[in-house]
Amino acid sequence: MGRRAWLAAALVAAAGAWPCLADEGDGSRTEAKAAYREGYQRGYDEGFDRGYRKGLEEGRASAIAEPPHATGPITVSSANYGTSSRRCDATRFVARRANGKRTYSFEVSNDMCGDPSHGDRKALEVAYVCGSIAKTASANEHRTIQLDCTP
Repeated sequence: MGRRAWLAAALVAAAGAWPCLADEGDGSRTEAKAAYREGYQRGYDEGFDRGYRKGLEEGRASAIAEPPHATGPITVSSANYGTSSRRCDATRFVARRANGKRTYSFEVSNDMCGDPSHGDRKALEVAYVCGSIAKTASANEHRTIQLDCTP
């Protein structure tokens, strides 16, 4: 059952429960009830159609904007290396090598800022900007991390 048909059925059921529209054997009440239902349904349909047409027009009028492309050189905002409890700041290390380039990749290792958590699995998390687009990249120790600002 469609939404409109369901609403119409609900209105008919509700109208039967209203004392002011109850049929007491009087033909005028039956006619009034039928006229009320018909008028209500007509108003609903016209309002629904009007809203539907307006939505279609607005949808056609607004062009869907393409998401911005990541343009501009890499600018490193922050770089943290380690575990969730023990970290070191690797921002200078990464920024010196990646800033100003369109793409940059390197192996994550303890050479960046020492070993902040000996014996634990560590990761590098880098936040950087490509023009006006903020991006992030991460990689585990002994893996390659890729910073990319190409469109």
